[in-house]
Amino acid sequence: MKVAQQNYGDETARPTSTNFLTPRRPRALSKSVSLDDVRSAIKRFDNSSDEDSSLEGSPHGDWSDDVLDSFARLGEGVGGAVHAVRDKRTGKCYARKTIVTRGSPLKYVLRELSIISTLEHPNITGFYGAYMSPSSSEVKVLMELCEGRSLEDAGLEIRRRQGRVGEKVAGRVAEGVLQGLSYLHSKRFIHRDVKPSNILLTRKGVVKLCDFGVSGTLVKSVAQTFMGTTCYMAPERISGSDYGIRADVWSMGLSVLELTQNAFPYPRDLAPLELMFHISQNTPPTLEDDHTLSTPWSSAMKDFIALSLTKDSHHRPTPRELLHHSWIVEISRRKVNMARWISEVWNWGSIAA
Repeated sequence: MKVAQQNYGDETARPTSTNFLTPRRPRALSKSVSLDDVRSAIKRFDNSSDEDSSLEGSPHGDWSDDVLDSFARLGEGVGGAVHAVRDKRTGKCYARKTIVTRGSPLKYVLRELSIISTLEHPNITGFYGAYMSPSSSEVKVLMELCEGRSLEDAGLEIRRRQGRVGEKVAGRVAEGVLQGLSYLHSKRFIHRDVKPSNILLTRKGVVKLCDFGVSGTLVKSVAQTFMGTTCYMAPERISGSDYGIRADVWSMGLSVLELTQNAFPYPRDLAPLELMFHISQNTPPTLEDDHTLSTPWSSAMKDFIALSLTKDSHHRPTPRELLHHSWIVEISRRKVNMARWISEVWNWGSIAA
């Protein structure tokens, strides 16, 4: 069964509200950060528990390994492993990221905590708290558990079952990523590591951006550091030029193109330096029709991908501008049952409510 080609008439589950913690903002990062600074930041999250006590099933300020059971390994994020854990007291499940501080500069650990604790948006993974074990320097961060797993995982499963992703589903994925990026831009953040493994899906098919370990603050709308995953980097980043939020747009476009074509858009056999040269020097990939399918991609979708992968960043649209693209506007008006789609991808056997 080609699960991803199904079109459904039901209304998709769209995020209309959020239910995240909003802890107090940590202090601005200093040039030198110690473990005590990280512990102090975590305590400030705990002190915000009064205003967050309405969040169901989440007793804040009392996190530890003793109250959490790990039941699945979800993968590797920037800086540490990610596991699914269950609160023994409430039964509520979370994604727990473990950051080994010995291998990570502490200022980046504190920066990630600073970023994720202040973000609140339907298309950003929710933050539930953090803690450090008394006998360990590991920082453990509790995030929203997205049962639909990552876009990378979903894409691999679809390929394994010889399925395809339909245009409406691809459009909803693109819209969700753009909404998240637009929100980050409004907060003067750039993600810098948008890729299929950092695009998550809830059980209802809601798209969520995750992993802010390499995210940075926009300074005069540009950044100059070289962080993130090379395969999905925009040409301006590879060439060492200044870059901004439009670099995330490129990464989004490449991720959506990979999802729709069931293959990474560049040759996989290239060595890292060869791939970087290929991306920076050659014409960007385009969305091509698959002649084995009865329905070609719409011209609006092809134009959207082409704009997202505009080589010159000065002519590439921002996330906010792409949200007004005719393809996204049209997709947003359609009924797409993302809950049913992700349920069929993982063969859950029932439609998520």
